[in-house]
Amino acid sequence: MAATVHIYLHSQLEGASTGTTEHWNRALSIPREDIKRFTLYPLKWVRFATFTVCSAKGDLSATPGGEIVEYDNVSFENLEHEYYYTPNDTYHLTDYQAFNDGITSTAATPRRTNFREDIRRRDNSCVITGRSHEFCDAAHIIPNSKGSNYITYVVRDRSSLYEQLPFFLDDDVDINCIENGILLRKDLHQEFGMAVIGFLNTPNFAMLPTDVPWIEQGPIPHSRTTLQYLMKPHTGRGSLEQWDIRADWSRDELPPPPSILLDFMYGAAVVKRWGCNPLGDVLRKRFEDDFSKVLAENPKHSTPEDDESEVELDLIQGTTTQIGTLGGQTEGETKHSQSDASAGLLEAMDMVLYLSMMVKGTTPELMAAE
Repeated sequence: MAATVHIYLHSQLEGASTGTTEHWNRALSIPREDIKRFTLYPLKWVRFATFTVCSAKGDLSATPGGEIVEYDNVSFENLEHEYYYTPNDTYHLTDYQAFNDGITSTAATPRRTNFREDIRRRDNSCVITGRSHEFCDAAHIIPNSKGSNYITYVVRDRSSLYEQLPFFLDDDVDINCIENGILLRKDLHQEFGMAVIGFLNTPNFAMLPTDVPWIEQGPIPHSRTTLQYLMKPHTGRGSLEQWDIRADWSRDELPPPPSILLDFMYGAAVVKRWGCNPLGDVLRKRFEDDFSKVLAENPKHSTPEDDESEVELDLIQGTTTQIGTLGGQTEGETKHSQSDASAGLLEAMDMVLYLSMMVKGTTPELMAAE
């Protein structure tokens, strides 16, 4: 039984060292115990997570170029030490610096009032906890500082992978569009900006809603958006390591965040958590060749007033195999940009919420209803 699962990508990766015709490069190293927190079928989630990193649909095999695994029949106890991901198309690698900006509170920023009001009108309260909007931020999924050219590039670069898009590809995508926002309690906004949490939409090409653990009451819905803690919380959350979004996103005139944006940031978070070399070298080249040029063309979207409220974030990694200096960390370290006092406050808030739910015998859904 493998304690850590290593994922290899084919040498289609530009810049990868190639000494043979068939060359595979280790891209991800994910502890088995982490995978268990996200899914009931380990290789289904591994397949999806790998897809979000390379943006090419494909399949896993236990040997290079071997037979496709039986996704429904591989248990956690039967996981192999290594798997190989064979893409069906060209890679469109994620941006390893997607999170490497800041978290800006939208509450006191006049130029973002329209964005915040649009998100508040659609979501009404924190989409996870039901906390009143006065205590929430209208969080950008693609960071506001990236600008409209950047989000437009991301959408066009990955558009062929998604059957339904809320955007017209001939038009530019506004970084402050309602699809790029989500109303989150302030501490959850910070955790999202630090790649601690990610949002998983199901169904997707690799997973069904029933593949994700269900802790709510009632039947599993036909479609789900699930907040998942990619880094295990320090508090005694127990089953609260993931929550399903309970916001009403069924109204056509107020479109929800699309998978194309949520998946992009999920992949960037996966790289931070479990990425390893030589993927890091390839991602740097991808950034220099594409993303950096797009960013250079963007008009500045932040003002000095905005910058004063921003929290600069370092990349976070929590595995023993890490992408060189991407996170500026040594083996096994996890860096936090928050102060000890801030981290302690967030932990205390989480514990209070967890204990209150235990005492009441309730769920996030019922608390939101109250």
